[in-house]
Amino acid sequence: MVYSVRVVKSPVSSKRQRTREALIDATLAVIAEKGFEGASLDEIAARAGVTKGAIYSNFRSKAELVWEAAGRRRLSLQPPFRPGVPLRDQHVVAETLLAQFAPAQRFAEFNGELQLYIRRDPELKARQAALYKQIFDAGEAQLEALFGHELEIPARSLVLAAQAMALGFIAQFDRTPDEVTPQVVEAAFDSLAIGATSPRKGAKKKPRRTREP
Repeated sequence: MVYSVRVVKSPVSSKRQRTREALIDATLAVIAEKGFEGASLDEIAARAGVTKGAIYSNFRSKAELVWEAAGRRRLSLQPPFRPGVPLRDQHVVAETLLAQFAPAQRFAEFNGELQLYIRRDPELKARQAALYKQIFDAGEAQLEALFGHELEIPARSLVLAAQAMALGFIAQFDRTPDEVTPQVVEAAFDSLAIGATSPRKGAKKKPRRTREP
């Protein structure tokens, strides 16, 4: 999975945070040994050295605990766009993605099994859908703010296209790492940026918007 926003969480006490971290560590350890389906809350609690009640004091369900644990394996695509530079001259998306190839390979098995588990768990499906919506909303707002005057397609369409390309390259790199070179990734994202800012044939020219001071 590739995510591009950080979720801001409410602060918790240091003792509570240590308990949560111990439970997340235990969850990842048990999942590594027995898989998502085989990871029971009883065993997770025992591994963490707490009671099962401590799980429900910190997490509302196994799904929430698994989701928080999965956050440790979550990839991040947060390109630091350079203000004032046209979209087609930005190369930070490709650079940010290339930096994720190593962790993507390291966590490939975990994330593959996680996606299968999510498909069978309605709560996790809802959590993942909500996170993606948050990502797409934030990405759309950022692109509109920085490059809205350049775009010839909706900003949200560009966010979705970039996300799909990122996921595709990560999957392909796992299969044919020698083929997915930095040059290939950079050329693909350059082409996407050029296409997104090139007028469509027969389309009316968009009025240029001026940014508010």
